[in-house]
Amino acid sequence: MSEVVRVNKDVKEKLVKISAELQLSEGSLNDTIGYLITLYEEKKRTRRNEQSLLSLLGSARGVREVLERSRVEDEGGS
Repeated sequence: MSEVVRVNKDVKEKLVKISAELQLSEGSLNDTIGYLITLYEEKKRTRRNEQSLLSLLGSARGVREVLERSRVEDEGGS
């Protein structure tokens, strides 16, 4: 199935330039666009992983603070 995709001239020029470079190693324009989509999806996945990691680190920091407070209270109560 073929589709016509319309983009502005600047985007088209950049896409053609990138495509020409990638076609040397990737093959057809279809393969090149598939490669760009893969890069986009990997970047999105990496961003989600970074957010998850930051969330876990924030949780770990909170747990560490609670444990530290508990330890201080226990030592003070002895």
